[in-house]
Amino acid sequence: MRVSKIFFISIIICLELNAQQLKPFIGLNQAPQSSDPICPIQNYLGNFDDSGYHIGDTVNDFTLYNKDNLALSLSETLKKGKPVLLISSSYTCWVFRDNIAAINQLYSEYKDQLEIFVIYTVEAHPDKDISPYFGRVNTGANNIKDGILYRQPVLYGDRLQIIEDLLIQQTLDVPLFIDGPCNEWWYHFGPAPNNATLIDPNGVVQIKHAWFDRDPNDIFCDVKKYLDPTSFCDSIPAGNSRFEFTMISDTLVQAEVNSVVYAIGSIKNISTVPVKIEVRRLKNNLPANWFSSICLDVCYPTTVDSTMITLKPDQKMDMIIDFFTGPVPGQGSVQIGMRNVDHTQNKFFMNATAVSTDLTNTSRKEKYQPDVLIYPQPSTSFLRIKTTSYNQYILFDEKGVVYQKGWIDESETIERKNIASGLYLLKLSNDDGKFLYKKVIFN
Repeated sequence: MRVSKIFFISIIICLELNAQQLKPFIGLNQAPQSSDPICPIQNYLGNFDDSGYHIGDTVNDFTLYNKDNLALSLSETLKKGKPVLLISSSYTCWVFRDNIAAINQLYSEYKDQLEIFVIYTVEAHPDKDISPYFGRVNTGANNIKDGILYRQPVLYGDRLQIIEDLLIQQTLDVPLFIDGPCNEWWYHFGPAPNNATLIDPNGVVQIKHAWFDRDPNDIFCDVKKYLDPTSFCDSIPAGNSRFEFTMISDTLVQAEVNSVVYAIGSIKNISTVPVKIEVRRLKNNLPANWFSSICLDVCYPTTVDSTMITLKPDQKMDMIIDFFTGPVPGQGSVQIGMRNVDHTQNKFFMNATAVSTDLTNTSRKEKYQPDVLIYPQPSTSFLRIKTTSYNQYILFDEKGVVYQKGWIDESETIERKNIASGLYLLKLSNDDGKFLYKKVIFN
């Protein structure tokens, strides 16, 4: 009996020592209030591989809270003796949204062996506000397409509201906790929109993914090998892989000065095995103070010219070029090359041109895209659309609520009716699958 008691005391002492090995506490002492202001957010424009902790680092202790004010203490959780996997997130990060199924699957397979939590942080691609990862407004074509249009929260309660919407629209099985108003967790464990950090019971990082489960990293294989070092994970099987590319938007896109506009295509694996694709920006002919960015499953900094992606059989992925225009009207073009790593003759090119116009020097009834006229802007009573390229329209607000939709026979007038003053999105599309988004204002 005495031996058992000594053994039990030894375990407690060991666990306490493990908890003490964590770096100093960075969390909250109590649950935030909805009225607590969000602290100013410092942009992070570097490489996500360089941010946060790295393998072998000891992490800081923290306490965070969920939407019901239940606490998550890292030190207390590690005392259970299981590794802890932390996954950063934000609703305006479409990479996170696309990964929710994989996160749920990982949780289902390993929840008995790991403590897994999703941590909600700053908005990656807020609407109208500066993206902390780009240093400029970059709402993102995927967010516009999906109607995920949220401002960067000003109050902690704003962040809670976005999370409520997320949990209504998405099925997330993993417990979600929320970074505090001053974003301490994000600064220490990021900054990154959807990274993953696995911490052993001693508080030491054993797995670090700058992007959760993104090629060449495989979170399922990494966790499996960590839990059982003798296990083996299959690499991408050899086979006759093929992909195809289709342009979705027009190759000529129109923008205002000092704004962002998107050219959109689609890559699809048309084979029965995974395909690895090298993507490279071959031409970047832009005026001074213009920039472009490659967006695939993730959006890359404007300085990144190449990357690799892997598509599963029948998987599709948007290929998007972001054009960031300068203060002076101009025209720029970008060419992207895509090449099958295993079959180099299987390749495609994406060419896109952006033209910017200073609307302050044009008539309100003139629109900068010759084949798409939308006027007057701002509107007080009606909105007129003239186009021969698109035959359908949808008018919706920033939350994705549809106000009107209909057909366009070269010209269509949208009567204001019960539309309140504010900013709205107008989606134009045609029977070939091409679409175009425009922001419109009702005064």
